[in-house]
Amino acid sequence: MNSDMTLGNSGPVRTGIGSRFSNWIKTPGFQRYFKNTGWLLVGRVVTLVVSFFATTYIARRLGPTNYGQLSYAISFTGIFSFIYSLGIDQVLYRDLVKYPEKRNVYLGTAFWMRAVAGILATIICITIALLTSERDISLTLICVIASTFLFNAFNVVNYEFQANVQSKQLSIIGIIGSLTLNGLKVLAIFFGKGALYLAIIFAFEAVLYAGLYILYRTRSYGSVLNWKFDKRAAMSMLQDSWPILFAGAFALIYVRIDQVMIKNLIDTASVGLYDAAVRIAEVWYFIPAAIASSLFPAIVNSKMVSEKIYRKRLAALIATLGGLACIVALPVALLAPFIMKLLFGPAFVAGSTVLQIYIWGGLGTSLGLVANFYLVTENKRVLMLTTSLITMLANVGLNLWFIPRYGINGSAWATFISYMLLGLPLLLLLRKSKMNVNPPQDTAVNVVVDSSNQPEVVPVLES
Repeated sequence: MNSDMTLGNSGPVRTGIGSRFSNWIKTPGFQRYFKNTGWLLVGRVVTLVVSFFATTYIARRLGPTNYGQLSYAISFTGIFSFIYSLGIDQVLYRDLVKYPEKRNVYLGTAFWMRAVAGILATIICITIALLTSERDISLTLICVIASTFLFNAFNVVNYEFQANVQSKQLSIIGIIGSLTLNGLKVLAIFFGKGALYLAIIFAFEAVLYAGLYILYRTRSYGSVLNWKFDKRAAMSMLQDSWPILFAGAFALIYVRIDQVMIKNLIDTASVGLYDAAVRIAEVWYFIPAAIASSLFPAIVNSKMVSEKIYRKRLAALIATLGGLACIVALPVALLAPFIMKLLFGPAFVAGSTVLQIYIWGGLGTSLGLVANFYLVTENKRVLMLTTSLITMLANVGLNLWFIPRYGINGSAWATFISYMLLGLPLLLLLRKSKMNVNPPQDTAVNVVVDSSNQPEVVPVLES
């Protein structure tokens, strides 16, 4: 007889894994996380679909060269965003989860730190652009887009909603913002406006989201005027965040540097072709991010129950996301020319090979996502920093070597190889603990903590 079945007076009764799983998914804690995941997915799907198709329309109308100018400006500016973020996002989220009664202090402290850092980031970005960029439209675009750093401090509200497992509000904010901004971009292109008008809309984006964050935060938790700056809290955040700050800086460099180097080593049109392929290759990245950020609270909680369960579930997540990445990559790689022509038009078909290569980078990105969760959970700051540094150096070095020889396809190979390095910590973990990727046989009923007021775990969420 099946070990999961026993005979009762009224027939067979499930007592094994099936019964435990059934009980687990009925717990209030699981239901809360599941509902939160649903809102998170809805918000991400709507905003990404709207943004993606707006981008394809804009790229078609602008053409590879003009679209490349805008893409270059966005990538160049994005490199400096680590300055305004200060790496405190994950630390702020942790503190809001652990000490919800001190939220006004933590939010106020994070806000003022980011406000000052935003001014600094704007100045540094524009100064370096003036010193290094050609005197063309890209320089003007960079100066306009860099102004977004001045208003991004209000994004700290995002982590208050996340800490309270309330993705509904964040999803509504994202949908309103996406529909408004992408509508304005499409209208600007429809009426014959160029990249400069799009850059102005990008700058307005930060202002719009700041207003929405203030509105929904006031409705849910009270006025932002109640926020308070605390010097001790600021020092504590910076002390805990410096490894994340440097890791974030390295990550931004290896994510953004390819398009900056392509413009300087080839031309602007090549940036447009490359960016179009990257847009397609990365459009599905929200799925592994949503899966990991939603399931990791349960995985972290399982560590409180059993180290064996924790490691088995971590291995299962690795296998799931890795398999998903391969399932997505194979058909896209085979149909790349057709997809590029369908979405971006004949002028962008030359970027098809980039898509065929870059799409496989999703495997490294998915493994890196899990690795980041694991390293923060285990407090392995040095390894996190080392992994990011190695990945950045590999990406920059390979781009310098490959681009002059193989063009934009070489840059795609450089990115793919460097992204695969993101999974190095997981390889070390697997080798050390010899994890079994089979589903855990132990009880899972108590893995997700029933938290009616706030979550009791400290996962890292990606914005």
